[in-house]
Amino acid sequence: MVTSELANFFLHKMPTSLLLTVRQFERTYISVLAKECDCTYPHAVKTLWGMETLGLVKSQKIGRVKYVELTDHGKLVAEALNELVNDLGASGIPLKEDFDHINQKIDNVIQKVQTIKKEVETSASISRDEAIRFNRRLGPYYRELNTVRFLSNIQPNNPLHLKATAIAKTLDQVKKEIRKRDEGQ
Repeated sequence: MVTSELANFFLHKMPTSLLLTVRQFERTYISVLAKECDCTYPHAVKTLWGMETLGLVKSQKIGRVKYVELTDHGKLVAEALNELVNDLGASGIPLKEDFDHINQKIDNVIQKVQTIKKEVETSASISRDEAIRFNRRLGPYYRELNTVRFLSNIQPNNPLHLKATAIAKTLDQVKKEIRKRDEGQ
């Protein structure tokens, strides 16, 4: 049974977008959800807290990262909400099959990782502090790579899989180069 509190909650765009995005990722970070739904991190946290209060999502903090996933009840609500959104012809909610969106994400990550790679390669030597700084800059791109893998539902011969594999190899090469130059100090 749908309560009036639940109905009132989902009459807004952001809760709908967040719930459907959690549904697509299965388990993800709040910052990824905020980025995908084009809202601020605090707004996403507040909205997800409301969903957790209603028993739709559950969160788990591992280290510094807080993961969010749907509960069984949340999965039922998300399915019904997805059908309603589709029946109403609403758009603007990212879809798993959106090839152009995923391809653009991959291209952005490749460009940013290549920039870091060039910085590392042009450094004659890297101090311990610089190595830490470079590794911290690479961290979000590993998370972005995982996001791309979730979004694309990767299959071995999929062109997006090939790009995601290329990003992973480049990230690993840059980390090795950082380690090698740091050890040379």
